Amino acid sequence: MIPSFPNAFAPFIRSLLDDVNRLIGPIHLVGEAPICGLLGKPLPNTLELLVARPLTECRKRLLRGDHPDAVMGHKHNSLLLPIKEWNHPKVLDIGSFRNRPNHLATLEEDLLHRDVTVNAMAYTWPHGPLIDPFHGRHDLLNGEIRLVNGEETLRLNPLRALIFFRFAIQLNRPMHADDLDLAMQTPLDAVPQELVRAELDRILSLPLADEETQNHLRILFASPLVDPILPHLAALKHMGAGPSGEDTWKQILDTTLAISAPADGEEISLLDLRWAILLGGFGLSKSTSQDLMESSLGLVNRRLDALEFSKRRARRILNLLRNLNSTINPTDRQLKRYLQDHIPMEGVFRLIQAITTANPHLPEEARIHEELKFQEIRTRCRNLRQAEHRVRATDLALSGGEILDIVRLAPGPWLGEMQHKLVDLVSQEPHRNNKNELRNYVRNWIAQQREL
Repeated sequence: MIPSFPNAFAPFIRSLLDDVNRLIGPIHLVGEAPICGLLGKPLPNTLELLVARPLTECRKRLLRGDHPDAVMGHKHNSLLLPIKEWNHPKVLDIGSFRNRPNHLATLEEDLLHRDVTVNAMAYTWPHGPLIDPFHGRHDLLNGEIRLVNGEETLRLNPLRALIFFRFAIQLNRPMHADDLDLAMQTPLDAVPQELVRAELDRILSLPLADEETQNHLRILFASPLVDPILPHLAALKHMGAGPSGEDTWKQILDTTLAISAPADGEEISLLDLRWAILLGGFGLSKSTSQDLMESSLGLVNRRLDALEFSKRRARRILNLLRNLNSTINPTDRQLKRYLQDHIPMEGVFRLIQAITTANPHLPEEARIHEELKFQEIRTRCRNLRQAEHRVRATDLALSGGEILDIVRLAPGPWLGEMQHKLVDLVSQEPHRNNKNELRNYVRNWIAQQREL
């Protein structure tokens, strides 16, 4: 049993799990929930449950039990129960036991179908036990990341080679040497590219902040596993060391790891910044020919299509790359024009900075100078963006006269202060610019002033 595991759940979630257990149980928590329980980490957004009953029967029981939101999931063997008006977790993902032909559908049989041992544990709600047939608890706390069933695990689903790396990076654990060799040599040709890209999204979304996790990522990208995914990087790897060979490939990966995370309000994600470097930013930033730029962007676009990026994400990444030749000393007028054209300029300058400072021969003094320069440019972008979106007092849904009617005080400096507070509120949360919201805000503010 995991000590005090049920106490990791908010009372409402405990009550919900008790109710689900009563209706369709026994239920077993699998996936990230047991890992989080053992490590004392916050619970995941999705709680995965396993049950013995067929899912169609489970849904009928849940509907009769006053859970009308239970719906069959898009993927096979999935019944979803959304948790509305709740931040963490957000959904229960219920599956039934899987089994091999001529084998009974049991919990242990289902766990054999999972990828790595730390992900092949199940906690029986509410009081245990922890079902751990492959010693995942030991591997999580004291050991290494291992495949559940070696080569057979990868044969049944080659995508598990990437999942193997993801768990090692996510949990910052060493990888079992034999399983690492198997994973690195696993071909992904038969796996839909959308699934490959989605798994790489999960890996590249991780913080990757410490040396060990970065080394895991370097092992992944140095392996043949990703060569078909990013063939241009594979070509550089196999050219050998030199100005345009292996050294450049390693520099691209170091640059990807060195990109700083966007601040609040920047219209780009760290994930897409990392993809932009991997897909072509390093070469495009040095391009001087417009023909070469368009040719390179065409190659990147075809790779985005092959990996089944959404059209929206593809446009964002191409927009970043297309503007990498922007001047690094823009005027406010130029910055304003970029922002009006919906170009994520803070992201563009984060890429330019990462590429500029990726040079291992750049003196430390120059590196610090570049950091300060780009920090100043990003600050200017942020200020211009805020000024562009900031409302004026005349834009408020509540006029000065209406504020006076609510407060019933004589006009004075307090009115300007009140309007300034409302402008700040609406600039940060535009959806609150309606009479009811603003009236409530004014009443609460006045009540606070009277208490003082």
